[in-house]
Amino acid sequence: MKRFLQLFSLLLVGASLARVLGQDEISSPVKRQTTLDLATRLLTTEEKGTASLPADLVDPFNPAGFGAPVAGLTKTGEVVHAVATDRDILLKIAAQITPSGMMLFNGQPLLLFREKKLKVGDSLTITFEGTDYVVVIAAIDQSSFKIRLNREEITRPIKPGKAP
Repeated sequence: MKRFLQLFSLLLVGASLARVLGQDEISSPVKRQTTLDLATRLLTTEEKGTASLPADLVDPFNPAGFGAPVAGLTKTGEVVHAVATDRDILLKIAAQITPSGMMLFNGQPLLLFREKKLKVGDSLTITFEGTDYVVVIAAIDQSSFKIRLNREEITRPIKPGKAP
């Protein structure tokens, strides 16, 4: 049935092309038979010495374990098997962000990290398990600050051990 549809489609395309080129709408029986023979030859597949495929051949479009967490490598070459979400990563790296305080400068709050001063919108690069993450200072108030990793945000106290 499929070959019939292919042959029929080929004939329709040929007829349309003939009209566009200004040829007669109905060809002679000999010319039509030549076209049909060519179409049949083009649609026929020949199996030339094809060996059977190995039983353990992996389908490249549906490999085993597709959709499972993908293992990756850290900078140190360690294999990581679990894929963490941005929220998980942010919660883990937040403990490494420990400002010494905050101050107002010209009415703008600044987060203090020893001699470094960061304002809202500034970024910090934090290395966690061999991978660098860039977090953005999203907000600063007197007792807490908010950090963002991609679209995830969390609030942290400025002084560790104190609730925001």
